[in-house]
Amino acid sequence: MRLLLAFAVVVLVGAATGCGAEDETQRFAREAVESHLAGEKAYEVDEVRCTANPRPWFVEAQATVVICAARKTSGGCDWFRVDFVPVAAGVAPKVRLEQPDAGCVLPP
Repeated sequence: MRLLLAFAVVVLVGAATGCGAEDETQRFAREAVESHLAGEKAYEVDEVRCTANPRPWFVEAQATVVICAARKTSGGCDWFRVDFVPVAAGVAPKVRLEQPDAGCVLPP
């Protein structure tokens, strides 16, 4: 019983400390797409969601591409690709439409 209780506490602490929280890569990509779509009446700019950066223990390098779903005012979502292009001051986002009407569920 104690083992089950300890496991439940660990799961709850994990959930409270970041599961579902946006990581820095997602935020950077989301803000780039929101900026790219600013003024576009075809999109709900506050409804942009992006794929997460893979966890560091599964990859050796930072992601260089992120896919973001932008909700359209007419319904559904378009997918935008954000490439992180190296520049002198770090990286700059390059945003382009990847797939129109791709759906609102992003790949893991």
